[in-house]
Amino acid sequence: MDEPKILVIDDDADLQEYCRVVLEANGYAVTAASSGAEGRQQMSAAPADLVILDVMMEEADAGFQTARWFAAHYPGVPVLMLSNIADAADRVFDTSTLGVADLVNKPIEPQVLLAKVGRLLQRRT
Repeated sequence: MDEPKILVIDDDADLQEYCRVVLEANGYAVTAASSGAEGRQQMSAAPADLVILDVMMEEADAGFQTARWFAAHYPGVPVLMLSNIADAADRVFDTSTLGVADLVNKPIEPQVLLAKVGRLLQRRT
């Protein structure tokens, strides 16, 4: 079986690299994008099995807009949203309409990231 493909969409290059190192060391293939638009392009060109998406990128709600796009175009692909404001975002926005599988605060510990990714990929199959 091919290694699961994960697309990381975050404007923070350090977070992209962190996810890449943690996930690739555990058998995942990782691609990264720095904006919602770039992430949509990459997904259209080479679909991933799971998306890790930042809430706030080029615009404050870019992650939410991108999450809605993924829910509409790739409803079977789980989206794990990461944010510095995950707790507040869940209270302020109706995140249930985003179609995201999980919304987690940054920073995320490696073992938590791996556990969530593994669980979401397992649920998908």
